[in-house]
Amino acid sequence: MPDRRLAALLARAGSTALAALAGAVLGIVGSFTHQSLPPLGIVLALGTAAMLLTGVRVTTRGRLPTVAAAALLGVVIALLAPVSPSGSVVIPGNLLGYSWVVGVGVIALLALAWPDVQRPHRAAPSSIYESPEEKEPTAP
Repeated sequence: MPDRRLAALLARAGSTALAALAGAVLGIVGSFTHQSLPPLGIVLALGTAAMLLTGVRVTTRGRLPTVAAAALLGVVIALLAPVSPSGSVVIPGNLLGYSWVVGVGVIALLALAWPDVQRPHRAAPSSIYESPEEKEPTAP
């Protein structure tokens, strides 16, 4: 039994680390490409962020991997948003730049607020309705 728990813990840690790495990579790629070919660049960057965060949320148990992906995505964007000491700007303060920064935040909040559909619904013990476990099989 302890081997299963250890395996589950390692799998959860691995999926969280992989999601965080994917969020960091998307933060870098999206920050450098969201300004290209307006408006196609921002649409593709935000669409990729939405697919990553919702995909992680739907395919993993719990919200921790999604939090890790969204956190590193946000950290990378926050690091690339200000003007560097050399004067270069990766995320400028224009409509596309603000759309990238705010859009990723909104997408992250929506992905984290998404209900957990993998867990079956259980009726409350005091409920008058039968839960799926209480139903008796019917004879044909």
